[in-house]
Amino acid sequence: MLNRSHAQASSLYNKLVQKIMQLTNGIDPELNTRFDWLIARYVRWCALHAAGGGWMCDYDVLNKAFTPEIAQEVESGGTLQINAGQPACVFYATQEHCANAIKKFIQEPLIEGKEMLFEANVLGVLTDLYRIMPLLHHAKEKDGLPRSGVMKNSWEE
Repeated sequence: MLNRSHAQASSLYNKLVQKIMQLTNGIDPELNTRFDWLIARYVRWCALHAAGGGWMCDYDVLNKAFTPEIAQEVESGGTLQINAGQPACVFYATQEHCANAIKKFIQEPLIEGKEMLFEANVLGVLTDLYRIMPLLHHAKEKDGLPRSGVMKNSWEE
């Protein structure tokens, strides 16, 4: 599992964090209360960059039928793969993809109005990970259950 110490090993980490810190004054106050979550969405790209690229997955994603063969097929395409239009719960990026994404995060606006943009929106990535999304389950809080309860119920299905 990658963490902040891995992210700090990226040569682009300090520039990205500096950019994000400058933005906090323009973000809706409600989002500022979730600052750790917001910064983690972008900083994790630095951790993957420092690790040499690969797959990144949120902690609340369960594998239902995603196999190494499917992963290899996606990787062999050599393109950045991200579930677009929402928070990226799973994506594949080479080290070069990560470096280019981080540079774009540093250069481009990360806020629209008073809301922080998701990575896919900043990158303008509209790829097709929807074919593997049915093989995974992103556990979001629902029906009054915390994520852990949703994950447990999903696992038992």
